[in-house]
Amino acid sequence: MKNIFDLVRARPWTGWLLFLLTVFVTVCLGFLASSIFERRMETKLVEKPFHEIDPLETNNAVWGQNYPRQYERYKSTKEGDFVSREGGSVMIDMLERDPRLVVLWAGYAFSRDYNQGRGHYNSIKDIQNTLRTAVPQAATCWTCKSPKVVKLIEEKGAAAFYSGKWMEHIHDVTEPIGCLDCHDPKTMKLTVTRPALIEAFQRQGKDVRQATHQEMRSLVCAQCHVEYYFQGDGKYLTFPWDEGFTVEAIEEYYDNIRFSDWKHALSKAPMLKAQHPDYEVWKLGIHAQRGLACADWPARIVTCLTVGKEGSNSPIIKFKAR
Repeated sequence: MKNIFDLVRARPWTGWLLFLLTVFVTVCLGFLASSIFERRMETKLVEKPFHEIDPLETNNAVWGQNYPRQYERYKSTKEGDFVSREGGSVMIDMLERDPRLVVLWAGYAFSRDYNQGRGHYNSIKDIQNTLRTAVPQAATCWTCKSPKVVKLIEEKGAAAFYSGKWMEHIHDVTEPIGCLDCHDPKTMKLTVTRPALIEAFQRQGKDVRQATHQEMRSLVCAQCHVEYYFQGDGKYLTFPWDEGFTVEAIEEYYDNIRFSDWKHALSKAPMLKAQHPDYEVWKLGIHAQRGLACADWPARIVTCLTVGKEGSNSPIIKFKAR
């Protein structure tokens, strides 16, 4: 068998090929080493921020002073030019796309206006620019739209905040979903800031404060990307998980308390509308079973709210009259 020197003498071009390959591998290893070093430095600096962050700081730009790279990535969620089969980030009038929804949701605020949800950066803009809020709504509707809610719940208490009116906070809730919603300002560790999630697990005998870091990478998403309802006259935000996470278990929960979202304007039947049960879909899927978190997913989770044939642009919406 020829050694490498004999091979190069017989075919000089192989020498250049090996040289270029060596340069390429060296450059790649250099970039990898630089990335590892940068991440290690970031880990050390997390505990030593350049600027002190207030425990209830709602301005995402202030957090960005310490974490500019993360802040820039966060700001990219305002972009609305990505289109996919599932929707993407563009503004889509779902009632125009499928007018049947107007009839299916008759008597419900969603029959007035329903646009596809966009990136976190647009959370305040989108909730203000919807006809659904022309119908009097509870302050609970702000819960997943802004880190200012963390501050309001801290100041007022969850029950007092929920029982207020949506219009009360139209001028003071201005910061879109951001850093305080999921991070501890001192340690940057993931944290749960919404009482509904903590209470839902407490009723199951579980304490989310004992969750691992990997579990937290899904639990922070579960604060908002879930099925929920407003309980009682105080519109207390509640997750219907007492019987389990499946559709059947959640339906049983609603049956037991005789709850419905609204009464259909035409049929007069009490109705339920799934919100966005992303966490439930993930938890019952193969990714959760294999230990992956929501943050490990390369694409956003598609809820089970709509089902249809492959390639269909017109989803079939499933409801069950009760």
